[in-house]
Amino acid sequence: MSINLADIFADIENLSDEEIIASPVHESSPQPANTFVDEPMVCTPVPELEEFEDIQVSTLNTKAVLVHLRRSMYSPYKLDQAESKAYGAGNVNKHLFEGRDNRVRQTISKFSEVRQFVNDNTVPWSTGVRLLNMANYLDFTASLRVMTAEALAAADDLAANWDDEVSTDLDRLAKIAYSKGKPDLANPDDYPHASEIRERFGIEVDFSAVPTTGDFRVAISEEDKASVNRQVQKRMASVAKHVISEMLEPMQRAVDKLNVPIGHEGAFFRDSLIDNIVNVADRMDRVNLSDDPVVTEKIASLKSLASTYADNKDVLRSMPDVRKKAATQINDLVSQMAGLV
Repeated sequence: MSINLADIFADIENLSDEEIIASPVHESSPQPANTFVDEPMVCTPVPELEEFEDIQVSTLNTKAVLVHLRRSMYSPYKLDQAESKAYGAGNVNKHLFEGRDNRVRQTISKFSEVRQFVNDNTVPWSTGVRLLNMANYLDFTASLRVMTAEALAAADDLAANWDDEVSTDLDRLAKIAYSKGKPDLANPDDYPHASEIRERFGIEVDFSAVPTTGDFRVAISEEDKASVNRQVQKRMASVAKHVISEMLEPMQRAVDKLNVPIGHEGAFFRDSLIDNIVNVADRMDRVNLSDDPVVTEKIASLKSLASTYADNKDVLRSMPDVRKKAATQINDLVSQMAGLV
């Protein structure tokens, strides 16, 4: 039986991303209440690479699981028809619920924290789909349940106090309208009804196994199996690059800061400079699924270096020689890692 390999691998390529929508939801283009939307979490394209160690689909299937997070959120923006017409060069959106001291922004923040947590503890697989190390599954799901419950509780609280939040925001806009001579700025029709707002928020998380060649409904040739495995190898190469890239960013920031001499502009040292390196080393150690020993060794090197300076932050803050040495050591490791991405 003749089989198109592109069709076979489509099962892996298109997993669970049919409901991902690239742009935020605006009041000018309403979505059904039960539609989940999210920014795509795109896996960086990988150029042709030298083969990593043999990574079979079945092996990956035993140590990782696919995660698909879908969120729906109310978007506090409203297309201003009059201002857009006057502007004449695009749409002008009215920003509702400005600032951070209101329930709308606080609820959105809770939902954003869920997405950030998932991203921090997984690696990209395909658009909208992440790869979770099974060794961390129990801790991951326990924390995710708590964060999801907090986000949904915030949405419940927002819905219960929606009319008060709208009234406060209308007062804010009315003051701006008065100062700018634009009486139509504060418009109650810009806001959903209290009975609708809770439906705008939701979270769903799906877990699924990494597909193997045995999942296909028809027998495939050894040649096609090898091709599928090569596709997975490319994905795993991308995972390895993601791990290295995540570590490089805070390391480079630390090098740039530590190279500024004490007493010069921009030399102020914050503990977070080292804390961020400790954090990324720990996270990448948890999410690393690469069988490449070089990647594993670089994670271990960064963890060792980070722990050394985590206990000596005050020295970094006050002693130029130690600060210079730290910058040199971190930069040396940056140089070694840079060739891996």
